[in-house]
Amino acid sequence: MNAVLFLIALSSSTQTPPESTLERIEREVSAVVEKIRPSVVQIVAKRGDAHFQSNIGTPATVQSSGFVVSPDGYILTDLGGVESSRDISVTLNDGRRLDAILKAFDRATAVALLRVKAAGLACAEFADEHAIRQGTIAVLVSNPAGLKHSCSVGFVNGVDRSIRVGGRRYDDMIQTSAAVLSGDCGGLLANSKGQVVGMIHSRYVSDGLNTDPAGFLRPIPRGGVDFLPASGPAVGFATPATTLRFVAERLMKHGQVVRGWAGLGLRGAVVTEVTREGPAWKAGIRRGDSLVEFDGLPATHLLAIRRRVIETAPPKLVRVRVLRGSAPLDLDVTLESEPGP
Repeated sequence: MNAVLFLIALSSSTQTPPESTLERIEREVSAVVEKIRPSVVQIVAKRGDAHFQSNIGTPATVQSSGFVVSPDGYILTDLGGVESSRDISVTLNDGRRLDAILKAFDRATAVALLRVKAAGLACAEFADEHAIRQGTIAVLVSNPAGLKHSCSVGFVNGVDRSIRVGGRRYDDMIQTSAAVLSGDCGGLLANSKGQVVGMIHSRYVSDGLNTDPAGFLRPIPRGGVDFLPASGPAVGFATPATTLRFVAERLMKHGQVVRGWAGLGLRGAVVTEVTREGPAWKAGIRRGDSLVEFDGLPATHLLAIRRRVIETAPPKLVRVRVLRGSAPLDLDVTLESEPGP
């Protein structure tokens, strides 16, 4: 009997202690990093245009990040890291360094599509739009300052942010508290399931002097790259997965992004702008009208309406209901291709 009690006591003393909350978080975050890391790549681009030439004629070298979206070698990154580049190389998770070409890009979203000669690559998985909301955990895997596969953890602090970078406006952006550093441009931002919620685009640094949002890469007269200062708090912004998926599919299929266009500006549900001779104007919509419904979507879903318009392959006829005063009007709007710059 004493021997049995001894064995029971010994067994109890060797049991694994219960996992703490912090240990569980550690384990789960590590699992997310392990899942997404194989798809994350390091990008090195040599600027070839005269604007980026240094005093001795050596092209400036820019390091950024990206991730694989197709097993046959398609890679997404931010345009800021590869635009006007003469040579681009990509280092995969397994250490292979491959030459890459810039296949296509979309200046409106600053999304660039690279291609390397490889097959069977591990691909990132996109989250759907319902999985991206304020409070979503955000795990960033990227290559800041060339430090391969660094990670940081934060949250999605906000969605549907509008920012201005280098004189260009970007809408529907994600705001994140994950630490965003120089070289994180193009880095993969994932949720707790290891799905892509965004791609790092820019950061806002408040140092008490400069309060304007700015991209990672700002050319300076004597060449090289002027990285944003590390002093002061920084807020990261990322292009959302819904935009990335849409742009990537069109770039891979058509080599460009053709968007639908209604020629309509809204503030809340009120029509504040109608482009003369644009689709909405031709249909009879005027400033001051109140939007009730757009192609079956209620006016309260303005973000969904904007995406519906952009992602529509024109021409397409949609039914729009507005109020002019108290009188309802049902109008047919033929969406057209977005005018070029």
